[in-house]
Amino acid sequence: MSKKPQQTISLGNFNYGSLQSLMVFFQVPLDSVTPLLKGKGLKPGSFEGQALVNLNFERYAGFGSTYSSYVDEVEFNVVVFPEFREGTEPELTVAGYLNGQDQSKTYGNYRINVPCDSPVAVEAGKSKYGEVKFVAGFDFKVPDVNDPGTTTWSIRCFANDKTQQAISAKNQNGNGKVKLPHTPYIFDLQVNTNYPGFPTPGYSPFSPVPAYANLHKKMISSSRVVFGLFKIWVNPPAAGSKASFSPLPPGSVMMQVGAEKNNENHMHRQLTAVFKSKPPAVGVLLYESQPAASSGHTQLP
Repeated sequence: MSKKPQQTISLGNFNYGSLQSLMVFFQVPLDSVTPLLKGKGLKPGSFEGQALVNLNFERYAGFGSTYSSYVDEVEFNVVVFPEFREGTEPELTVAGYLNGQDQSKTYGNYRINVPCDSPVAVEAGKSKYGEVKFVAGFDFKVPDVNDPGTTTWSIRCFANDKTQQAISAKNQNGNGKVKLPHTPYIFDLQVNTNYPGFPTPGYSPFSPVPAYANLHKKMISSSRVVFGLFKIWVNPPAAGSKASFSPLPPGSVMMQVGAEKNNENHMHRQLTAVFKSKPPAVGVLLYESQPAASSGHTQLP
């Protein structure tokens, strides 16, 4: 007798006004991420015998009938699949996965933690979609169409005990941003795609981008449909190697866990456990939405 289809409940869509997403992937031992998934109904994907984690730096804008918002955040993700899909998950290489070859869209990001500089986005992510999200601050300098002189990515994340006071004092209207002291920091991420030996960029049909979360003891799945190709940097394998890739050049990607313990949200402990062995960066994916309009300016005689 065939099983009946399982009932699902729609939680609605969120449409992005603009999106910049930089996903930096690291190859780590499976047992380093397994404790982070305990009781979640999820298992880490195994790609050439190891797990994949990524730090996804995002800048996005959202609009509604009564608000305009802009958000900066970093997702700390493990690439996973639901336990009930075990035995049906596709066998993929690292390069194959990053090049969008999971046509079944079984694998997705589980957001272990998400520091975010918008209290509104934090509350919505936690209450509506089950994201483990907290208010944080960022210092970043990243490439942008309005600043073509910047060619490398520099992202530092901060949080401290004064976060709630800062929210109350500076965000009475619910849409403001939080200015936090800059030391100590939770983590620092540097990416230089112009580094000697960095691979030539290609393009990946990585979208839709699945993600998983837990809300009220139920699994939540989402699928972000990105309206365009991702730029991809993955090194080809070394001669004679059985792997599908070579790690990115040492020094091109620098990930440093800082001194900020952030005990309430455990991100420092989680990052330390996963990055203690200094795992290699294996690939980078980048999506940037096109500007909606452009205004030229000329000084007249």
